[in-house]
Amino acid sequence: MKNHELVVRIRDDERLAELEKVIAKGQKTFVDVGLALAEIRASRLYRREYSGFEEYCQKKWGWSASRARQLVASAQVAKSVTIVTLPNEAAARELGKAEPVDRAGVIQSIAAEGRPVTAKEIKRRLPPPPGQVLDATGWPIPTQLIPLWQRAGEVQELLTVLSRVKGALRSAQENRDMLFAEVNFSSALSQLDQAWTDVKTAKPFAVCPSCQGQVPDKCTLCRGRGLISEYRWDTCVTREHKEFRFKAKGKSKG
Repeated sequence: MKNHELVVRIRDDERLAELEKVIAKGQKTFVDVGLALAEIRASRLYRREYSGFEEYCQKKWGWSASRARQLVASAQVAKSVTIVTLPNEAAARELGKAEPVDRAGVIQSIAAEGRPVTAKEIKRRLPPPPGQVLDATGWPIPTQLIPLWQRAGEVQELLTVLSRVKGALRSAQENRDMLFAEVNFSSALSQLDQAWTDVKTAKPFAVCPSCQGQVPDKCTLCRGRGLISEYRWDTCVTREHKEFRFKAKGKSKG
């Protein structure tokens, strides 16, 4: 064996030993373990004793190839997120389902609400899969809320009726129709305008960004229905939530 080959072998063996200590420990953290496995695989440090990475993982650690790949992928996702430390592998796996360019936005939307970064919170904010029923912002509507969402037509019918009444009164006012001589047009039209505005708040516009449509009893934004009106969306939802939602809408159209 040539001297340079011997040097390379010694160096590889030493590095393999270091990385295996990391894996054996924690298993210290899923990030350390995954990154150590990734380096062993990339540099083929297992090749002295094993024919391939899969055999190495199985015989050395008792892991299947799919489990090893899962650890590597989760570690790489966690490493790529610089704005927060992901608490566990489950959170990293969930975040890995989002496109890389969307991951920071997912984390930021959680932080904006002051919630802990967990797999559950991440899952609630992932862009919707194709074919799912979406609200007006492009966000998926939870299955249990779809029947309520589909009743928006009932509200629209009421709004149409109110609009027709307002139109008829305006026409009577403009034409000085004597049938309506005793009608206080100013008062009637003002009340109809207010009624139209009030009724429109019944028309669902978006999944509640506070409870994500899970309808907790104490959700003050959606008042327990899981959906909010366009008025509440415009006046009560933060800019960060709006930007994230509309970004998801753009991706679903693409």
